[in-house]
Amino acid sequence: MNSVNPYFLHTLVEPFTGLADDDDAVRAYVDLDPNDEPMVRAIIRKTIVPHAASLSVDAVERVKLSYRYYLSKPDSDFERVFYSNLPPFNAPDDPRKFFLWIWEECFPGQDFLLPSLDQYFETRDIEEPMRFKLAIPE
Repeated sequence: MNSVNPYFLHTLVEPFTGLADDDDAVRAYVDLDPNDEPMVRAIIRKTIVPHAASLSVDAVERVKLSYRYYLSKPDSDFERVFYSNLPPFNAPDDPRKFFLWIWEECFPGQDFLLPSLDQYFETRDIEEPMRFKLAIPE
Protein backbone atom coordinates (compact mmCIF):
# COMPACT_ATOMS: atom_id res chain seq x y z
CA MET A 1 0.00 0.00 0.00
CA ASN A 2 1.11 3.54 -0.80
CA SER A 3 0.36 6.52 1.39
CA VAL A 4 -0.76 9.77 -0.26
CA ASN A 5 -1.28 13.05 1.51
CA PRO A 6 -3.64 15.74 0.15
CA TYR A 7 -1.48 18.44 1.71
CA PHE A 8 1.18 17.76 -0.92
CA LEU A 9 -1.23 19.26 -3.46
CA HIS A 10 -0.51 22.61 -1.83
CA THR A 11 3.26 22.30 -2.13
CA LEU A 12 3.49 23.37 -5.76
CA VAL A 13 1.02 26.23 -5.26
CA GLU A 14 3.09 27.74 -2.43
CA PRO A 15 4.35 30.71 -4.51
CA PHE A 16 0.73 31.96 -4.62
CA THR A 17 -0.35 30.97 -1.11
CA GLY A 18 -1.89 33.84 0.83
CA LEU A 19 -1.55 36.37 -1.98
CA ALA A 20 -5.30 36.98 -2.00
CA ASP A 21 -4.51 39.28 0.93
CA ASP A 22 -1.76 41.11 -0.98
CA ASP A 23 -3.26 44.08 -2.84
CA ASP A 24 -0.30 44.32 -5.22
CA ALA A 25 -0.54 40.65 -6.16
CA VAL A 26 -4.31 40.90 -6.66
CA ARG A 27 -3.78 43.93 -8.94
CA ALA A 28 -1.10 42.04 -10.88
CA TYR A 29 -3.57 39.28 -11.72
CA VAL A 30 -6.76 41.33 -11.99
CA ASP A 31 -6.99 40.78 -15.76
CA LEU A 32 -6.18 37.07 -15.64
CA ASP A 33 -8.87 34.90 -17.17
CA PRO A 34 -8.43 31.67 -15.19
CA ASN A 35 -9.96 29.73 -18.09
CA ASP A 36 -7.37 31.04 -20.55
CA GLU A 37 -5.18 27.94 -20.59
CA PRO A 38 -2.17 29.42 -22.44
CA MET A 39 -2.10 32.43 -20.10
CA VAL A 40 -2.40 30.33 -16.93
CA ARG A 41 0.20 27.85 -18.20
CA ALA A 42 2.62 30.74 -18.82
CA ILE A 43 2.17 31.85 -15.19
CA ILE A 44 2.71 28.27 -14.01
CA ARG A 45 5.93 28.02 -16.07
CA LYS A 46 7.18 31.34 -14.70
CA THR A 47 6.28 30.78 -11.04
CA ILE A 48 5.48 27.19 -10.15
CA VAL A 49 7.97 25.29 -12.33
CA PRO A 50 11.03 27.02 -10.77
CA HIS A 51 9.55 26.41 -7.32
CA ALA A 52 9.09 22.71 -8.13
CA ALA A 53 12.70 22.56 -9.31
CA SER A 54 13.86 23.88 -5.93
CA LEU A 55 12.27 21.00 -4.01
CA SER A 56 14.24 18.04 -2.75
CA VAL A 57 14.01 14.81 -4.74
CA ASP A 58 12.07 13.19 -1.89
CA ALA A 59 9.57 16.07 -1.76
CA VAL A 60 9.04 15.91 -5.53
CA GLU A 61 8.35 12.18 -5.34
CA ARG A 62 5.75 12.70 -2.59
CA VAL A 63 4.19 15.59 -4.52
CA LYS A 64 4.03 13.54 -7.72
CA LEU A 65 2.46 10.55 -5.99
CA SER A 66 -0.20 12.74 -4.39
CA TYR A 67 -0.92 14.60 -7.65
CA ARG A 68 -1.19 11.30 -9.53
CA TYR A 69 -3.61 9.91 -6.95
CA TYR A 70 -5.89 12.94 -6.68
CA LEU A 71 -5.89 13.66 -10.42
CA SER A 72 -6.90 10.02 -10.96
CA LYS A 73 -9.59 10.13 -8.27
CA PRO A 74 -12.85 11.38 -9.81
CA ASP A 75 -14.29 12.92 -6.64
CA SER A 76 -11.24 14.98 -5.60
CA ASP A 77 -12.30 18.44 -4.43
CA PHE A 78 -9.85 20.63 -6.31
CA GLU A 79 -11.95 23.75 -5.75
CA ARG A 80 -11.44 23.44 -2.00
CA VAL A 81 -7.72 22.83 -2.43
CA PHE A 82 -7.34 25.77 -4.81
CA TYR A 83 -9.16 28.33 -2.69
CA SER A 84 -7.68 27.15 0.61
CA ASN A 85 -4.35 28.45 -0.70
CA LEU A 86 -5.81 31.97 -0.98
CA PRO A 87 -4.27 32.70 -4.40
CA PRO A 88 -4.56 36.20 -5.91
CA PHE A 89 -6.78 34.99 -8.78
CA ASN A 90 -9.80 32.77 -9.28
CA ALA A 91 -9.83 29.12 -10.24
CA PRO A 92 -10.85 28.01 -13.71
CA ASP A 93 -14.47 26.90 -14.04
CA ASP A 94 -13.13 23.37 -13.54
CA PRO A 95 -10.50 23.80 -10.79
CA ARG A 96 -9.08 20.35 -11.53
CA LYS A 97 -7.69 21.83 -14.77
CA PHE A 98 -5.39 24.14 -12.82
CA PHE A 99 -3.79 21.17 -11.07
CA LEU A 100 -3.64 19.23 -14.32
CA TRP A 101 -1.86 22.16 -15.98
CA ILE A 102 0.59 22.26 -13.08
CA TRP A 103 1.28 18.53 -13.57
CA GLU A 104 1.78 18.92 -17.31
CA GLU A 105 4.10 21.92 -16.94
CA CYS A 106 6.16 20.54 -14.05
CA PHE A 107 6.36 16.95 -15.30
CA PRO A 108 6.06 17.15 -19.10
CA GLY A 109 5.42 13.90 -20.89
CA GLN A 110 4.73 12.02 -17.65
CA ASP A 111 1.37 10.31 -17.29
CA PHE A 112 -0.47 11.00 -14.07
CA LEU A 113 -3.24 8.46 -14.50
CA LEU A 114 -3.07 5.56 -12.06
CA PRO A 115 -4.58 2.30 -13.32
CA SER A 116 -6.10 1.59 -9.91
CA LEU A 117 -6.50 3.47 -6.65
CA ASP A 118 -6.82 0.26 -4.64
CA GLN A 119 -3.16 0.24 -3.58
CA TYR A 120 -3.33 3.71 -2.00
CA PHE A 121 -4.58 5.13 1.27
CA GLU A 122 -4.85 8.72 2.41
CA THR A 123 -2.84 10.12 5.29
CA ARG A 124 -4.01 13.61 6.22
CA ASP A 125 -0.91 14.99 7.90
CA ILE A 126 -0.68 18.75 7.43
CA GLU A 127 2.88 18.81 8.75
CA GLU A 128 4.30 16.09 6.48
CA PRO A 129 5.15 18.45 3.59
CA MET A 130 7.06 20.67 6.03
CA ARG A 131 9.32 17.77 6.95
CA PHE A 132 10.76 17.73 3.44
CA LYS A 133 13.49 20.29 3.07
CA LEU A 134 14.10 22.39 0.02
CA ALA A 135 17.11 21.40 -1.99
CA ILE A 136 20.01 23.81 -1.66
CA PRO A 137 20.59 25.56 -4.99
CA GLU A 138 24.10 25.19 -6.35
